[in-house]
Amino acid sequence: MKRFNVIILFSLSFLALSFSCQNQKNKQPIPLASFNGVWEDVNNGDFKNCYAVYSEVGDSIHIAHYIEFKGQPFFETGSGIIKGDSIIYHVDVIKPIPAWGPDGGTHYLKLSEDKNTLKGVFITDGGHKGPLVFKRR
Repeated sequence: MKRFNVIILFSLSFLALSFSCQNQKNKQPIPLASFNGVWEDVNNGDFKNCYAVYSEVGDSIHIAHYIEFKGQPFFETGSGIIKGDSIIYHVDVIKPIPAWGPDGGTHYLKLSEDKNTLKGVFITDGGHKGPLVFKRR
């Protein structure tokens, strides 16, 4: 009788495990947000040749950002963190525009549902703030 109970218990455990594995196979993985790649800065007409390059390493984000504002080149680099569909990173200005000053700052961006637009704000270390919009290229 004990042997029969062990066989039934083993069989039921095997069936439960089989159903569990089958359910895991049928589930579609939730697509993760991806920020990797080249993005175009599309804030307004005063900006030309504006690109941000993002690279993910684990839950960290790294950026290089080049713009020309009214013909003047500007370049900044930075790094920060990824939180779900959002990124937060601090940038340091490498090539400033004299009228803007040398302030770095922090960018707060959220990925759109279609995963092709990043929208948010920048806040400079000096307290200036404004909108940021990037489109995936």
